[in-house]
Amino acid sequence: MSFDGIVTKSIVEQLQKLLINGKINKINQPEKNSLVFNIYNNKNNYKLLIDASSNSPRINITKNNFENPVQAPNFCMLLRKHIQGGSITNIEQVGLDRVIKIDVKSLDELGDFITKTLIIELMGKYSNIILTYKKDQKIIDSIKRITLDLSRIRQVLPGMEYSSIPDNKTDIMKEKIYPSEIISKLEKPVKLSRLFYMNYTGFSPQLGKEISYRANLDSDIKTSDLSEDNLKLIDLSFKDISNSIINKEYKFNIYKDSNNNYLDFHIIKLNHLGENYSSFENVSELIDDFYSQTTISDKVGQKISNLQKKVKTILNRNLSKLEKLKQEEVISSDREKYKVWADLISANSHLIKRGQTILEAENFYDPDLSLVEIKLDETKSPWENAQFYYKKYSKLKTSNKLLKTQIPKLESEIAYIYQVLESLKYINSNNEIDEIRDELESNGYLKKRKKPKIKSKPSLPLHYKNKNNNDIYIGKNNYQNDYLTLKFANKNDYFLHAKDVPGSHVILRGNNIVEEDIYDASMLAAYYSSQSQEDHVLVDYTLKKNVRKAKHAKPGMVYYDNYETKMVNLKEFNIDNYKKIEK
Repeated sequence: MSFDGIVTKSIVEQLQKLLINGKINKINQPEKNSLVFNIYNNKNNYKLLIDASSNSPRINITKNNFENPVQAPNFCMLLRKHIQGGSITNIEQVGLDRVIKIDVKSLDELGDFITKTLIIELMGKYSNIILTYKKDQKIIDSIKRITLDLSRIRQVLPGMEYSSIPDNKTDIMKEKIYPSEIISKLEKPVKLSRLFYMNYTGFSPQLGKEISYRANLDSDIKTSDLSEDNLKLIDLSFKDISNSIINKEYKFNIYKDSNNNYLDFHIIKLNHLGENYSSFENVSELIDDFYSQTTISDKVGQKISNLQKKVKTILNRNLSKLEKLKQEEVISSDREKYKVWADLISANSHLIKRGQTILEAENFYDPDLSLVEIKLDETKSPWENAQFYYKKYSKLKTSNKLLKTQIPKLESEIAYIYQVLESLKYINSNNEIDEIRDELESNGYLKKRKKPKIKSKPSLPLHYKNKNNNDIYIGKNNYQNDYLTLKFANKNDYFLHAKDVPGSHVILRGNNIVEEDIYDASMLAAYYSSQSQEDHVLVDYTLKKNVRKAKHAKPGMVYYDNYETKMVNLKEFNIDNYKKIEK
């Protein structure tokens, strides 16, 4: 990703403008490696997100809400003690690196003002958040403690003096060294795109690709293969981008592929990624949107993965059980022959001799009186042999009767489990994970947790408006599906669901609903279903008054009648055609 030193520069400039002299009112730590500061400044409240996770390190003003643990982690408590209630006196970037220092002035235990520095290092797996005393740079603590076992070069531990990350690259804000000059001194050739990342502070591989693109060169070309004309074009391209950085000529864009999936972002125009992009007013909005769409926190992601494994285990167990029951059903369906054999043994008992192992008799149930060979137990009497087959027939008859109930019930359970797996695709918070886990516990699929969980506010269904300004609601789990369809929807709202496959309940509400509105809602019903990767999907729709729930049915499981079915083409689907309503 492109959260490089150049993006960091833009973020720092925004934070300097908005947060200097601001008061830190509250500090929370929603995840293991992330912090949220509530800051008040110039009659405005801001939420500053600082994330030191290995997969998505970042810092930005955010509008997102975060769930906080009931008990704050130790590092959060330490920050509350040292800098909560303090005012931000300075924010600066270290050169053009992904390192930010935030100075906070607060009262110490003796009532004297003291300044401490929060150092944010956004370095991939080496990311960290470190609190130090500004005066002597002594480390108070860090969100990740780095011991000698983890790094021989640089330790980060309480009581140690903070040492900055070594950097001997060129800083374009301080000196002008053109790529051609660096290339002339290289001992070994490198790919052109890597040249900039390796030699200029703050430059990401993506910027290297952009410089190559603007110079009309393949980013994979080796520096040893460059001509004099190539070098001139590279220097011009580099100068153009450097001037944009120095003069703050930013373009806050997120770039997308042909399916509108997010590719990357930057504050410099990345022409090599094409013209399919969304623009934002500032860098924080850009970062907030990009990471909201492309990442789920490590903790939430791991919880989802663990829950998926458990649900798949339940599913596979039930599928194996269903296969076994269906095999038993085939066997039990062939039970009538045992009753016939028993009747034939009884009718011919006077012909059976002691020690006989086979009875060959005419089948009087067959109009053609075909001959039947029946195996006999030579140690048993004719009456006992007949009873053996009568009992076998009776047992299979009883079994078949039970199977007629068990198989549909198990098939219904399997359909429900598939629906739960589908719901797990739409999770983006701990609260939603807990809701699905609670659902599985309540229905006996998972063992109930010993510690009583503090109830969180229920998560909300998705809410969109189409271009006709009609409301479309989508359940993200089975509790939401039940709520939407059985409690929220009015009798004349429309209910939609992908036909015969796991998917979300969709409710369409509005005045003067027309065919176009039903098609829009059908698109969402198809998209939020297990058929979302298919080109064409069938969607059932009917008025809500035609939807019912069977007694004792699992959450989210309903049946409906008086419905119509519409075919939608997901190739035409574009989520940007809908306005998402946030609450």
